[in-house]
Amino acid sequence: MTYNEHKKFLLADNLKAIAVSFLSVVLVSAVLGLLMFSVIKEHEDDRAADILLNVHMVFKDAEAALDHLNSKSYLACSEENLNEMRRTLFRSRFVKEIGFFGDGKLLCSTYLGILKQPIDEAIPDFETSLGDAFWINTPLELFDNQSKGTIAKRGRYNAVLDMDAVIGLNFSQDWALFYKGDRLFHMAGNANLMPQRAGVASLDTSYFSLHLIKCDEYYSATCLSVVSDKGRIFNIHKGKLVLFVCVMLMTAALTHMLMFNYLRRRRSLESRISRGLKTGKFYCLYQPFVILKSGEVVGCEVLSRFEDEFGPIYPDEFIPQVKELGKTWEFTTVMIESAMTALNENKDIPECFKVSFNLFPSDFMQDELLDLDWVLDMNDKKFKLVLEITEDEQLATASAVKHIKALKSRGFWMAIDDFGVGYSNLSQLKSLKCEFLKIDRSFVMDMEDHSIRSSLIPHIVSIADELRVTLIAEGVENTEQCQELVNMNVEYGQGWLFGKPQTVENLANTIDLSFQTH
Repeated sequence: MTYNEHKKFLLADNLKAIAVSFLSVVLVSAVLGLLMFSVIKEHEDDRAADILLNVHMVFKDAEAALDHLNSKSYLACSEENLNEMRRTLFRSRFVKEIGFFGDGKLLCSTYLGILKQPIDEAIPDFETSLGDAFWINTPLELFDNQSKGTIAKRGRYNAVLDMDAVIGLNFSQDWALFYKGDRLFHMAGNANLMPQRAGVASLDTSYFSLHLIKCDEYYSATCLSVVSDKGRIFNIHKGKLVLFVCVMLMTAALTHMLMFNYLRRRRSLESRISRGLKTGKFYCLYQPFVILKSGEVVGCEVLSRFEDEFGPIYPDEFIPQVKELGKTWEFTTVMIESAMTALNENKDIPECFKVSFNLFPSDFMQDELLDLDWVLDMNDKKFKLVLEITEDEQLATASAVKHIKALKSRGFWMAIDDFGVGYSNLSQLKSLKCEFLKIDRSFVMDMEDHSIRSSLIPHIVSIADELRVTLIAEGVENTEQCQELVNMNVEYGQGWLFGKPQTVENLANTIDLSFQTH
């Protein structure tokens, strides 16, 4: 992979990581936003319930006080009546003043005593279904009409209710308490927040709205409308908002890091090769080898190649990685199966064609190597199957020799690849009894310069004659090299002069052309 391609993939990975990070932030924001809204909604709902509970306590206290006094059946504003009114006021938590009425006039009260001049009863703001009368924000005689309060009257007595002590002046005025009768009557709070119609019980509010309407369970006509003040909510929950932002930033950073590392790891050699073995990213090319004297194509070497969405990986990169991953046998079986299938299916590939596969020396240490009968079962065209192995110290072990002999007994031919550059041991070659020795391309490439390396080829020919094995020269690129190898009695050759690594279709054309020529 070139530097520019590497930069391009890094940029693409970074953009993908940013996109995933953004989507993660959106998703986490949505989830946390819903959770946070649920918390806020629950908090506001509890607050509304608390306000209603406080109102309920005021009404219940006033109701108990007024019912107690009405049960005494006092008909006049006597000292005894006044004393009972004062005792009742003392016991009450939320009643500030109690008055006694007769003939539509206020005759006495707990603080004013018996009035010398009775006060006419004002018209109430509204009456409940039980006949209780209410005056809202009414001037109080107790404070020379300088103060206002809520008054409730039942029977012959009225009570000034201490609404502020319960609801509290410290509450934000983002609520309205009202009575639901034939129309809506405002009782406390912000009158502008009252519903616009009397059918409040049927008024639906969206789950995602902070507009709440709740009615008391006992005093069902007493209801509360809340339109939550955003400033108050922010002040209460700003700590959560800071945490929310921190979580978003951490989510963005973490998802970007994880995704970017995942994409980089996915592009790593190890990941690409492991994934490629499972998804068919490895494929086969076939390089023909010929009889040097005639140029007739008599066989091919199966070569492995790799390409995925990130581009190709060359053999000098993926072969060491396959070894490091310990997947040499898996790799070998995938390539053999793929090549055998392609060669069998192409009708232009002749029978008895020599097909050469490269094996890892380490595979010869494994018992699985003895199980290649499935390759023979696939050999519909009776190909001459050649297993190429590179010279290696591992081949000198008794286990490797045993496996090689077992394979030869099943009909496989053996070839020593890259002969002359690896671990060379003449006695080992004799014990292996291979059919072919492949002269490494480095010897052939130096022939035109008559280098010391190329001068070793005649010695390799002598070794081959002594071992009675056939030589195949690799890396033949021009006719001069070909002719010189013929003169040295090298029988077979392989290289770009006869064909580059090619698809099975092109190999069939190369074979056909060589038959026509020769």
